[in-house]
Amino acid sequence: MVPDPTLTRRRLLAGAGATAGAALLGAGAVAPEWLPDALTDRLVVHAAEPPNHLWRQTVTDEHADEAVAALESAVERAKQSRSRVTLSEVSDDLRHYLNHSPSGGWVESARTESDNWTRLFNATYGLQFAGEAIGYARVALGEADPEALVERGRTLRSDAEEVRDSVSDYRVSDPGRDLAGLYAVERSLSFAKSNSYWSGTYTGGEADVSEYSEHGLVSTWGSQLQAEQYLRDARHYRERYRETLGEGARSYADELDAALKSLRSDVEQFPTHREMRERLETDDVGQATPYGVVRWRLTRTCFDEDFRFDADGYRAKHAVERLVRLARALLDRRAHEYAVGELGVSPDDSDYDAGRALTAKRAAMRTFRRVRRTRNSPFESVLAEESANRIRAGDIGLESAFRDGDRPAWRPRVEASVSFLVGEGGMRELGDVAGAVLE
Repeated sequence: MVPDPTLTRRRLLAGAGATAGAALLGAGAVAPEWLPDALTDRLVVHAAEPPNHLWRQTVTDEHADEAVAALESAVERAKQSRSRVTLSEVSDDLRHYLNHSPSGGWVESARTESDNWTRLFNATYGLQFAGEAIGYARVALGEADPEALVERGRTLRSDAEEVRDSVSDYRVSDPGRDLAGLYAVERSLSFAKSNSYWSGTYTGGEADVSEYSEHGLVSTWGSQLQAEQYLRDARHYRERYRETLGEGARSYADELDAALKSLRSDVEQFPTHREMRERLETDDVGQATPYGVVRWRLTRTCFDEDFRFDADGYRAKHAVERLVRLARALLDRRAHEYAVGELGVSPDDSDYDAGRALTAKRAAMRTFRRVRRTRNSPFESVLAEESANRIRAGDIGLESAFRDGDRPAWRPRVEASVSFLVGEGGMRELGDVAGAVLE
């Protein structure tokens, strides 16, 4: 349908709201580019988007209850330790932190929430505050004992390895379901290992005890309480995974190894992040125009290199988690060419219509729904999570643009479009990438 030429932007801006604009779009009366940018920005934010989670392992009432109980116990320990501190005898800095709530309000939110996943999240988050409260009290009492924290971290990592070894044969009866269950186990083990160390930053080595600062010791108390919870989570998810294994379960280790090699070979066909940056610098591409923002944003989004550290780091034995991270890296790289073609910006462009961002989000959602009709197993859901996140969260910059004017209006629209189109591109490639693992 050809838009009514009398239906101008000025008239729409004067009298139409988001509801009217959406109705006009739905009826085909106008193209998105005909709507005023201020209205279209809001239509982008309120347009349909993927759910917050495509798949998550089951969390039972009992496990959520245990997490809340762990937080309550940690808060009580913090209060008992603080009761032994004479505040007038400690520094102003310590006194400031000792006066903070030992749970940051997370005990109450964990107790009252009805959803088990949210209860678990709130309790785990609160453990950082409670652990730090214990740590500050221990520092004030002269009982910090950094050597004990280092040893505690080693024990946590050793326990995590024991859990990992218990599923190392990667038995499956339904790969599309069981690999997702194994991913949940290994991902929690990664969080446990990372949080076992100084300030929750374990990467594979150990610093000398003398390098622990006062605040580092305190932060480590909090991160190690969280590491204990992540370890309990991993054991819980292991039981959920084992419960669903059917008769005739077999090892999938060889298939995972072959898939890792195949996906890694595919990823290596693409330029590295450094090579992409060097091209931008050689071409003298800045970020003052839509074209420049697109080039730089796509490089950061599609050529992330984090997966390259997995083979030698604390994820080295996590075959399923490494596979997921590698598969997502391949989805992003394959999405790059698609996004470049769909964005259609040139070096001479000085603006970017909000209607193009809306068109991009709507197209991404059509592709998302179409792909999910056939690619909806738990493991495929895990692989698709990042692509779905890009579609859902791409408009975050637009919302902040409503509140401040410190950036040109076109910039958050370009950034949103890049996110939508990379997400759509990933969804378009999901079947092929997932097939390398499951078929």
